Amino acid sequence: MNKENISIAKNTLKFLEKKSFNNIKMQEILKSYNKTSIKNKYELIVNLNRFFDYLLKKNLQNLEKSSRKDMIFEVFMARLDILNLYRIQIKKIINYLKSKPHEFVKIIPSFVETIILMSIQSNMNVNGIKGVANIKAIFVLYLFIIYIWNKDESENLEKTMTTLDGYLNNLEKFIDLNL
Repeated sequence: MNKENISIAKNTLKFLEKKSFNNIKMQEILKSYNKTSIKNKYELIVNLNRFFDYLLKKNLQNLEKSSRKDMIFEVFMARLDILNLYRIQIKKIINYLKSKPHEFVKIIPSFVETIILMSIQSNMNVNGIKGVANIKAIFVLYLFIIYIWNKDESENLEKTMTTLDGYLNNLEKFIDLNL
């Protein structure tokens, strides 16, 4: 991720501290960027998602190898810890996407990139038919966990962690997490 896109993501998050995503104007966020490729709110959300992916990669550089299930849990929690730093802003984006489901559909490819990153970081197979099944399972799990995270107001995300652990136990029945 280049420096300008990182700066745009941080600027977007700064504006989201005070305004809803609906009330943010593109020219407010982008006024000091001359040659940005970001042209609309959809691209702002994609840029934010890539910023969170960038932070996740940095945070996972020293992730210790362990069982696949434990690694998936650690990667998910690392992602949620990042999102939690911007909880208010993320909730505003979630509310925006709830009111505009067609916008959510447009950003699904960006979330698939995130799921592939999280799967690779968890040492999961992302190739072939088994890889497609793994990616689909992790994608659905991610959506469920974001839903729980959005409602979890505890400081330590206890409900989210417990739910994630339970889902991973159930997921083991459908995909092989122990390879």
